[in-house]
Amino acid sequence: MAVQILVSGLLIGCIYVLVAWGFTIVYNATGLNNFAAGEFVMMGGVISAALNLTLGWPPIIAVPVAITMVAAVAALIDWGCLQRARRQAHLTLVMLTIGLAIVLRGAMLFSTGKDFQFPSSFSEGEVPSIAGIHLPVQGAWILGTVLIVAIALWQLFARSWLGWSMRAAGENPRAALLMGISPNRVSTMAFAMAGAMGALAGALIAPLASANYTSGLFFGLKGFSAAILGGLGSPLGAVLGGLLLGVIENVAAGYVSSGWKDAIALGILILVLLIKPTGIFGGSSVKRV
Repeated sequence: MAVQILVSGLLIGCIYVLVAWGFTIVYNATGLNNFAAGEFVMMGGVISAALNLTLGWPPIIAVPVAITMVAAVAALIDWGCLQRARRQAHLTLVMLTIGLAIVLRGAMLFSTGKDFQFPSSFSEGEVPSIAGIHLPVQGAWILGTVLIVAIALWQLFARSWLGWSMRAAGENPRAALLMGISPNRVSTMAFAMAGAMGALAGALIAPLASANYTSGLFFGLKGFSAAILGGLGSPLGAVLGGLLLGVIENVAAGYVSSGWKDAIALGILILVLLIKPTGIFGGSSVKRV
């Protein structure tokens, strides 16, 4: 039972990792905490479910279309709203992302309704049990996808011009501009990537946990908590923070009470931040919000 609880915690932790990466990418490129990130998760799940259940599209088509749509919306949010308010105070921008999150939630309620939707799993069949440990086939997709995305992000940030440009624009936009890097273009690309990352998370978890217009706040809170726990701005910290948060929640639900799992997980987060305010892998610089 203990190992099964651990495996289940790692699965939901992988979803938190994807959301935390969305926060990390935008933060590294712009210095902004994007609190609309949770709605990208919700939109990915709801849109892919609607395409699958209403139009009959298989997941192999519905999921990429949903990811593309959410990435486009995220890029439009940055280009059409946030860039035009970039000179405002940081807190103003944060509040703007919260307002945009509410708008996105309302738009999805209006367009898809308030019913919970369970789309098809990405594939049929079962994963063979090992030592009594059961892994749903969708869980295998989650683990494999997160591993592939992790490798892709490592290549992006460590070896590509785009990754270097994002770091440069985030650290010093004026210096980046002098080097021929457009901070606005980098910002839009970062938001598009965060939107795609969130939509992927939503599409992955929807067959297991359903898709509904109200889920954005939940995933946004968990993804931000994971990013803070690991160290905001650290991709590796996002991995550790997400997996730790998922495991802690499941252990708390299995051995204490499901009603206490969120309180225990967030309590440990607060304790870690009291000891190390920048998170486990965070640097020495902290920006107050």
